[in-house]
Amino acid sequence: MRQSIRGYTDGIIEQAAASGELRRTADELGAVANLIASSDDLKRILADPGVAPSSRRAVVTDLLTTRIGSSALRLVQFVIEADRATEVVDDIDWLVIRLNAAADGLHPVGEAVLGHKAAEERVDGYATALLQVLPGDSGLTQIEEELFRFMQILDGSEPLRNALSSRDVSAEARKQLVEDLLSTRATPTTLSLASYATQVGRPRDYEDLLSFLVDRLSVESHKRMAEVRSAVEMDEQQEQDLASALQRVVGYEVQLRVTVDPSILGGFVATIGDTVVDASARHRLELLRDRLVLPEANITTGGSS
Repeated sequence: MRQSIRGYTDGIIEQAAASGELRRTADELGAVANLIASSDDLKRILADPGVAPSSRRAVVTDLLTTRIGSSALRLVQFVIEADRATEVVDDIDWLVIRLNAAADGLHPVGEAVLGHKAAEERVDGYATALLQVLPGDSGLTQIEEELFRFMQILDGSEPLRNALSSRDVSAEARKQLVEDLLSTRATPTTLSLASYATQVGRPRDYEDLLSFLVDRLSVESHKRMAEVRSAVEMDEQQEQDLASALQRVVGYEVQLRVTVDPSILGGFVATIGDTVVDASARHRLELLRDRLVLPEANITTGGSS
């Protein structure tokens, strides 16, 4: 199982516990696992590597949106996107076990110490779970700045840096130290991210994990801003409708930055991180032109040389 799934699950467990929905989420995941076990068609779709993750996610979303809560649905959606198709059914079975254990107050023990890359993947999954619920880019810049300032504090304090990178200090003690330092200086999300990084990987990698999180937040801020080129000015309602449509495409709330570009002739082009949604008239005309281009005729002429 990918470490990102484990980290994401840790984040969802925290959120569900805080909202009093942990037991309900565990029960709903159990129902999803039973549904999959009873449906060969659904099992086949989820496990088919020939079906794009986005298509498999769409099937599950349509099927489960009105049947289970957001926490359980987010977990299933994430697993589909994060792991190989052949692993998805087993991953969901693992989620049931993990959520039931958490709902019963049990915690994993004796987990192997993660190397650098695996720890980054675990932290990345956890961060995804926490950042998904932030509206738009709300607070992302502040969280990034708070983590960066904390890194500067570590850099300027050798005793603190040694304590947080020492194998002789337990993970729980290092977590408590971070909480004591940041509880009155940072937002809850910043505190959670900095604390979680003490619990995964090797102590010597802690500063690298913080740096990874700062970079991740910078990318996340960019991803949530949709740069939109529109052929004409948009009114407020049109912008709201477009934002809602783009949210359905990328899976999280976005903010629009609209500029008028008559060269696209009509419609719009939206860029969200690495995702480009081209609904311009110019693009449609280019597609039409490509379809109308005829292959070159192989013409020969007669006559003597």
